[in-house]
Amino acid sequence: MRKLLFIVAGAAAASATPAFAQKVPTFDGTVTINLAADVGAACAARLNSSEGTVLTLDFDTLSTVDTAAQVTRPGGSATYVCNDPDGFTRTISSANSGFLTLNGAPTTSPNRRIRYTLQHGGGSGLSLSETQLTAPIVTNLGSFLTSQTGSLTFRANGVAQLDPGGSGEQVSTVFAGDYSDVVTITIAAR
Repeated sequence: MRKLLFIVAGAAAASATPAFAQKVPTFDGTVTINLAADVGAACAARLNSSEGTVLTLDFDTLSTVDTAAQVTRPGGSATYVCNDPDGFTRTISSANSGFLTLNGAPTTSPNRRIRYTLQHGGGSGLSLSETQLTAPIVTNLGSFLTSQTGSLTFRANGVAQLDPGGSGEQVSTVFAGDYSDVVTITIAAR
């Protein structure tokens, strides 16, 4: 006669309940619901709060302004907002190293370029004293969940002087033509 041997491993196996019934979950009165969301980084700069990202300033004719004087043009304001918890990096740069150049072409010729400066107002680290943009200015700033605004002011040097030849007439220190430069303010979340 053959004998069957059953090995019982624990009290559950000794019960008369079928094995598949063991998979029924038990409820302890607690329910857990995991929620998730994503908020992307949003860092932006605008001119004059919300008017856009391009502004054109004209210094008009500098040929009658003495080289010791400057022509000032308010550039409105720049408004910044950034929700990155690490803040953002602002870079202000000039295509022609802080000079208006004849026909906008980069040059080191002193009679083909006119020096200008930028001043940036505002709190929270935005402000810059009057400076020529000979190299990019990089500033690390905190998060601005509420927008922060600072004024922009540009000053260009005059180009008129008395004739060094002694005629007593006023002459220009640069060639005639159209002078320009492009200033760029770039921000990037850190």
